Amino acid sequence: MRGLTVVFPLLAGLVSLASSVPLYDYFIGDGITQGLVAESNEFYLNGKPFKILSGSLHYFRVHPNYWRTRIQQYKAAGLNTLDVYVPWNLHEPSQDVFDFGEAGMTQFSKEGFLNITRFLEMAREEEMFVIFRPGPYICGEWEFGGLPSWLLKEDPMYFRMSYGPYEERAEVYLMQLLQKVKDFQFYTENGVKGGPIIMTQIENEYGNYGYTDWPRDKAHLQFLKKVLRDGGIESLLFTSDTPSIAADWGNVDYELMTINFKWNSEKELATIKELRPDAPILVSEYWPGWFDHWFEDVHNTLSDKDFRDILGNIFDANGSVNFYMFFGGTNFGYMNGANILMVSGVEVPPVYVPDVTSYDYDAPLSESGQYTPKYYSTLEMITAYDPLFNEIDRPAVPEAASIVAYPDVEMSVVGDLGDVLDSYPADFIQNYQKPQSMEVLGQAYGYVVYRKEVSLKPGDKLVVRGHIRDLGQVFVNNVMISEPITSSIHLLTTFGSWAIRDSQLVIPEGIECSERCTLDILVENMGRANFGVPHTFNQKKGIWEGDILLNRQVLDGWDHYVLEPDLYSEDDFTKRISPRQIYEKEEMSLGWKIMNGTLTIPKDFEIADTFVDFGCFYCEEWSHGAVFVNNFNIGRYHKAGPQRTLYLPGALLKHGDNNILVIENYHGSNTLRFTNIPNYGEPQEAVNKENPLNIQINGI
Repeated sequence: MRGLTVVFPLLAGLVSLASSVPLYDYFIGDGITQGLVAESNEFYLNGKPFKILSGSLHYFRVHPNYWRTRIQQYKAAGLNTLDVYVPWNLHEPSQDVFDFGEAGMTQFSKEGFLNITRFLEMAREEEMFVIFRPGPYICGEWEFGGLPSWLLKEDPMYFRMSYGPYEERAEVYLMQLLQKVKDFQFYTENGVKGGPIIMTQIENEYGNYGYTDWPRDKAHLQFLKKVLRDGGIESLLFTSDTPSIAADWGNVDYELMTINFKWNSEKELATIKELRPDAPILVSEYWPGWFDHWFEDVHNTLSDKDFRDILGNIFDANGSVNFYMFFGGTNFGYMNGANILMVSGVEVPPVYVPDVTSYDYDAPLSESGQYTPKYYSTLEMITAYDPLFNEIDRPAVPEAASIVAYPDVEMSVVGDLGDVLDSYPADFIQNYQKPQSMEVLGQAYGYVVYRKEVSLKPGDKLVVRGHIRDLGQVFVNNVMISEPITSSIHLLTTFGSWAIRDSQLVIPEGIECSERCTLDILVENMGRANFGVPHTFNQKKGIWEGDILLNRQVLDGWDHYVLEPDLYSEDDFTKRISPRQIYEKEEMSLGWKIMNGTLTIPKDFEIADTFVDFGCFYCEEWSHGAVFVNNFNIGRYHKAGPQRTLYLPGALLKHGDNNILVIENYHGSNTLRFTNIPNYGEPQEAVNKENPLNIQINGI
């Protein structure tokens, strides 16, 4: 298969052949008598041979207005299946409160992102099948691997194992979800026929969850399998892992075992055949790119040549494939995940590395749905490989959406940290002797402030025992006295970094209050880790590992302020600041602040996607923060890079005035600029071909 060349004079204009038939008609024929089965070296759907040619599509990472276009783009490339994760944390944002698009509790729900049944209906309308991956843990570089943070309020809490309180909550969630989707299966014995779901995953990459000498909890997988079956799932079940790392430790009851990889494809394909010689091959995650972390020097990429070589190896092995990702999308809001880096089982700074907002992934379709060379390579190679390619209807390759650079927006400061905290009603302030985690306070995302009245003088030493989770800033009488963290050097040397144990800050000259002054420590949650061994899942945020000391004396009695932005809510803290507090341009100073501006789009202008530009010559003062457009949080930016632009879907904009609100941690600028060219940092192809996960992970 490698080296095969098929030339199309104009791939973008490819249209269906007149003699082809719709995908569902081909497999349904005169009726449905069975679903997807794995026999010997082939898959059969309703008794007909079937190559699964799939692409992961995360409905929660792309605006619903673009769902249909993305599905059509997948189908035009020769794919016949969508691979779909389901994030528990979005669908049960608080315990026993479920939201599948109808409750409108979060920005994702209000904008229609959570209507999973509509997404599945659309897959059926567009004649695409679905690989369903309900979790409860999904990894996916998504906040906490999709687990809801409110689970952490219970202490102790053990995840992804046979621990009663965790399994009880997982079952409650799965049963709610399965009631929504069970009738979307392709075949069930009780009469459900013709839906898109053809197979369902049991958990996710469970073989990677543990140490070499730590046996996997197969009883937990059997529990989840039973929940799926009891909830009405009759489709083919499967597990997925990288076999050279985890063998079949993450498989249960000899259900279909699938594989994940990028590098070392020939080795992984040979290993799966050794482990399952009588089963067909499905690469359930072929990684055609990779994701990025904040503070990395480069943007991870994979060349089109390597992409083609690896895909050719899969096809040479008579394999089916799911591209993870075929289109990545965006970690909107505060939903980016993180990784824990390890060497020889020992944590090294920075132990924790949060993922960037973009999930472009260097995929065949870019973050904004533009076509890349990998897209056309996929179409070319599937055309030659899939025996049904010319039998099935395929749409022409849809035209990619336009991207524009809107005019600059003038920004002004409407409030700083002191303004926000002073606006809090007394009953919103929680007092504890010891600093508490966000989760104890009932907070999921955003920022938390620890406030206390103290006496200070230059040279005093403030110490936070343990680690700050994740970024800390110190204010005295509303003046920021800690140094901004905007580079990898700062991570290792600067107070407030998550990488430093027992952070120390010496009170600088000019700060002296022999009576009383207000000490505020603001901490930002940069995203909970989504992947790692069991101890990684101790993911509480804020200050909670130890005491806060001043000159070796423990400070007790802290007021806790929860700053969890929800601009859709009339009670959001950004709305409690009086409009009278708008500042003049020259009054901008170092410190956490809220800034506001208006993007006006004329009625005769066609609304399009754009990128907010934090990498331009005039954008140096934008340091770190988050951007809200018409109340929707489009994600974080950070001067440390590698990502320098934020994707703004045109679907979030409207004719007339569009409100732009920025929460900036450090500096800020009076001008917000836009661009039509994304900037994810200097591209560099990963070279560590001996490490298929592309990160430093030990013990599995």
